[in-house]
Amino acid sequence: MKRSVVATLGLAFAASAWAADAPSFETASPGFDYYVLALSWAPTFCASHPVDRAECAARRGFVAHGLWPQYAAGGGPEDCAAAGELDRRTIERAKAAIPDEKLIRHEWAAHGTCSGLAPHDYFLTLIRAVARLSIPAQFDGQAPHTMTASQIVAAFVRANPKLPSSSLALSCRWSQLEEVRVCLSRELDPRPCGSDVRTHCRAGPLTIGTMQ
Repeated sequence: MKRSVVATLGLAFAASAWAADAPSFETASPGFDYYVLALSWAPTFCASHPVDRAECAARRGFVAHGLWPQYAAGGGPEDCAAAGELDRRTIERAKAAIPDEKLIRHEWAAHGTCSGLAPHDYFLTLIRAVARLSIPAQFDGQAPHTMTASQIVAAFVRANPKLPSSSLALSCRWSQLEEVRVCLSRELDPRPCGSDVRTHCRAGPLTIGTMQ
């Protein structure tokens, strides 16, 4: 059984609300090669963002961290232009994916300004990228358990038959899963990650925790 990340993150309303304004990918800046979609495991994310714990408490599974332009040769551009102020409508829609307003502003300034997209279109692209994924049933957030890094990658591949393991990398905090990172083309199709986007987790079981 697999679960759409739209349901996990509560993105259905945001995606439909912005559907009529879908961005043209051809307008994106030519200064990068692909995206990394970073999905944070909510219990680990929320533990490090206590100011937003009330918002996080309603979340199970994953929350979006960001959508990062990357270079095929490694690394990626950051802080490409003056960020300016995000309008309240954009922030509220972006909260469907990212429950932390400070992080929304940071992601736009650090990464969105390098996408060649307007703020509205950048966060819509993030939401569209998230909505294409299916989350394995093991990540329903109902009860704590353990999985190895290779088991986590394999579960995502089974839930998303078009997603190869070369498009996935994990980040861990001590013995806990922190993030699943998905490498995508600028058209949001799976593609191999660059050489510097690799799994950073210890060997052995990792804790897939729940909100306390």
